[in-house]
Amino acid sequence: MKTNHKKVLTGVLILLTGILLLSTNASAVMEPYLNFDTGNYSYDVTSKILSFTGVTSAWIQYTDGTFEFDSLNDPIIGATLSFGTLKNSTSNNLIFGPDPGGSIGPVTFSIDGFITAKVTDFVVSNSQLSWGNLYDIVRIDGGSSRYVNELLANGGGFGNLYIAFTPTSTPDGSGIERFTATSDGSVTATVAAPEPVSAILFITGGATLAFRRYRKKRI
Repeated sequence: MKTNHKKVLTGVLILLTGILLLSTNASAVMEPYLNFDTGNYSYDVTSKILSFTGVTSAWIQYTDGTFEFDSLNDPIIGATLSFGTLKNSTSNNLIFGPDPGGSIGPVTFSIDGFITAKVTDFVVSNSQLSWGNLYDIVRIDGGSSRYVNELLANGGGFGNLYIAFTPTSTPDGSGIERFTATSDGSVTATVAAPEPVSAILFITGGATLAFRRYRKKRI
């Protein structure tokens, strides 16, 4: 009986050590962030189409935690974010997708001159898109941007998109953009590689399951 307890304790310690090592390794490498601090949006309630103008990148946080603000050092700074047609539906005004229909589905996305991709899960809540999924990311800059290098290295063709909407005004005076009427305002945005914590949870979850199976076999 004592031997079994020792084996169980040893397994728990191994699992906890693995989680700690994974967490330490993940914290040492961050996903790169490309931040868009300026830009505007407009929404037309008749066509149900959401549009963006002048959403340009302003600064980068690289995977080593350093920052860049100068386009001379990384030319993606100052590049413009753009979409294909984003349309919502009569059933849910907060979900945007391709035309026709306006539902969750792929819409073309680009950082002009640097990458093309597709975006899904464009669902707005409390004036935020947190986080839309980017996939099929393809570089078109010929290798000039360190940010794109790190985005592809960390995301493997996948990424995330965050957008915050600040409406000029809202029908109910709440300041929350619900896309129930024609509106406009300013936006900020961030493009990042997938969160490394997702990989940690996946790995540790699998390790926990494996340990439980091991324990059942030993009992």
